Amino acid sequence: MNTFNRIAGGLLLAGVVGLSACVPTPVQYPPLPVERIQAFYSEAAQTQAIDTSFYEVKDAEGNLLGTVLFSMPFTNDVKGFNGPTPLLIVLDNEDRIMSVKMMDNQETPRFEQRVADGGLYEAWNGLTVEEAIGKEVDAISGATYTSTGVKNTLKTRLEVYQRQLKKERTEPSFWERLFTKF
Repeated sequence: MNTFNRIAGGLLLAGVVGLSACVPTPVQYPPLPVERIQAFYSEAAQTQAIDTSFYEVKDAEGNLLGTVLFSMPFTNDVKGFNGPTPLLIVLDNEDRIMSVKMMDNQETPRFEQRVADGGLYEAWNGLTVEEAIGKEVDAISGATYTSTGVKNTLKTRLEVYQRQLKKERTEPSFWERLFTKF
């Protein structure tokens, strides 16, 4: 084998290895136990991770019941009084908000309770994602930082969700198209 063939072969091999490194590898997301969301979806039989912090909930026949969104890690920088205000956002099968719940956090319990007692978590119930993003909701008096954190967390996470849905509906990338032909 002459020098030219060895160099050309080496370059070809390097190119193939380099291209294979560019192909996105599927990411495995932790399962969302059905028991954790049955309070929202009584007929839930299975959950499926679609994207990080984004799960579809289906019944035993595979019919979509809704979607569960976790605000973290998308809203790590959105702060309340003592830090992030992580939310669980539950949507029905038409992407209308069914429930918003605060997850484990570092907020002062009495401020968090004022937010709950003030009805902030219910302020978006029944709204579509788009309607909820556009809705102006007043902060809860006596818990302004916490309620502002909740409002900003919800809006930020829903905006990310819209981008995630749009990304799913777009055509595959150049690399995905290239390698699915083989």
